[in-house]
Amino acid sequence: MAADIDLYIPFVIRWETGVSLPGASNENLFDAARRSRNAFSDNALDRGGATMCGVTLATYRAYCGGIGQTQPAVADLRGIAYADWRAIVATMFWERWRASDIASQAVAEALVDWLWTSGTSGIKIPQRLLGVKADGIVGPMTLAAVARQEPAELFAALQSRREIYVHNIVASSPSQRVWLNGWLNRIRALTACHASSFGRCRS
Repeated sequence: MAADIDLYIPFVIRWETGVSLPGASNENLFDAARRSRNAFSDNALDRGGATMCGVTLATYRAYCGGIGQTQPAVADLRGIAYADWRAIVATMFWERWRASDIASQAVAEALVDWLWTSGTSGIKIPQRLLGVKADGIVGPMTLAAVARQEPAELFAALQSRREIYVHNIVASSPSQRVWLNGWLNRIRALTACHASSFGRCRS
């Protein structure tokens, strides 16, 4: 068994938009989420800038540049199709952590979600925790270090260290305190989701 991106997607949509539709396909869930009032954000205090269902304009532009498409504007981001949104989740986050090579769904989601919310720090800090070179590149040594750990213990350690990380952000940049409770709630929701078992993470 290996971690499955399609089990992770409902968690992302729930925490980026507030929308949850148990039993719906991920595409139908996304379509409902993109129509919600929380799907799009362009808050001046948010360092990510314009964001649609969790994907920032900068990320969308990087994705489009990588596949030879023209650079999108904010209006294009607001109209992003599910196929492109999922491809971004897959290629720029899930595959960057090589999550399909990780056996534990819970560990894979903890790692990918940290990358999703925090960029390269979501690779480098876990690498330090694992005792491998913190170069921000997930290769055989990093994957082997993940595989050597007992999944429940590694998951707990990742979540604990991620909480410290977000507290440190606020300590160094007090303007970001407005996001702290949301960050902590998201981390703890992922923990609660996997508390009883390391199976499917429900939305």
